Amino acid sequence: MAWNQPSGPNNPWGRRPGQGGPDLDERLKSWQRRLEAWLRPGGRGGDSGSLFLIAALVVLGGWVFSGFYQVEQAQRGIIQRFGKLVDIKAPGVGWRWPWPIETVTKVNVANVNSSDFKSRVLTSDVNLVELHFAVQYQFADPVKKLFRVHDPEATLTEVSESAIREIVGRSTLDELLVGTTRPEITRRTKELIQHTLEYYNSGITVTTVNLEDVQVPDAVIPSQRDANKAQADKERFILESEAYANGIVPVAQGAALRMQQDAQAYKSQQIAL
Repeated sequence: MAWNQPSGPNNPWGRRPGQGGPDLDERLKSWQRRLEAWLRPGGRGGDSGSLFLIAALVVLGGWVFSGFYQVEQAQRGIIQRFGKLVDIKAPGVGWRWPWPIETVTKVNVANVNSSDFKSRVLTSDVNLVELHFAVQYQFADPVKKLFRVHDPEATLTEVSESAIREIVGRSTLDELLVGTTRPEITRRTKELIQHTLEYYNSGITVTTVNLEDVQVPDAVIPSQRDANKAQADKERFILESEAYANGIVPVAQGAALRMQQDAQAYKSQQIAL
């Protein structure tokens, strides 16, 4: 009889429950007996089995213990599960699922960082100046620092340099050199930097902006001296013209008045005759 006939004992689709797999059952029982013998103290493989079990427990314990973490007072702990944000932890000791399931990233939100910049800027009165300024800032929002901006420090640098160029471009060289006007320039610069950072959701808070030094580059000193001389000559010519006008106008007005008076006197004499 062919093996695939319905009445054949080897027909796998016609086998009734309880009939199948004597070989599979025997194999499972054989594996179970071997495992019991391997792990049984004093049995075959017992010593190596016990050592393996102890080693596995030690590794598992170390993995579980690695999940403990401590967040310092000035920090916030960002918990990510497979890269996704799941929680923000306050200062203290905690536990999270060890790597690679969860990770904790600590962000300092109290420390004041400082970045120094040097930039050449053209003032409103067409003077090239070299500025040295410093920006102090904090990462007030740790989540935005990690997820909103790819490189917060580079973003701060670009925003700060752009703001200082815009504010200084509206100021004259004298305003930059005079100490009494610097606070107003730094205040406007700080406001513009903060406004731009908030627009980008950077999580950065600017605390202070300091304009530390203003210098005229050596290479442009001669041309700037010529430009200043030309400006001074222009202002001198304007003043001289105004002085001449202020002097000649009263003279002309006096002469005209005198002529009017003479004419009036002559008229009166003719009438009297």
